[in-house]
Amino acid sequence: MKKYDLSKIMKRAWELVKKVGMAISSGLKKAWEEAKMVEKTLKEKIMDELEDIVGEATDAYNYEITKKDWQNYGKDRTYYAVIETRNCSKHCVKYDFGYVDNKTGEYVPGKKDAFGIYGLSGARRSGR
Repeated sequence: MKKYDLSKIMKRAWELVKKVGMAISSGLKKAWEEAKMVEKTLKEKIMDELEDIVGEATDAYNYEITKKDWQNYGKDRTYYAVIETRNCSKHCVKYDFGYVDNKTGEYVPGKKDAFGIYGLSGARRSGR
């Protein structure tokens, strides 16, 4: 179960050694930091986008952003969804925003796309 591409990390470390003149240990530390930052920033970007989507939605509903980690069958994923409820009724809708493959760092959109141009209501998002 590899979470990071070790080949890319090692290539980046050697690139830092040759171009910047770092020692190999310093290059490896820096390459690992960069690899971890890429994963973290993608997840942060998705959460920021979901918060923007919920912020643009109407006030008639309550919204909850959910994030679930799942590991099984040799896969490691983080799933994202927004749950829409209403206080005065049994209204409950779950919007599937896909998942991030924690091994490859790839975002796979669900029925809705966090980086898409449409919001929860189907209307075009502002600034898109």
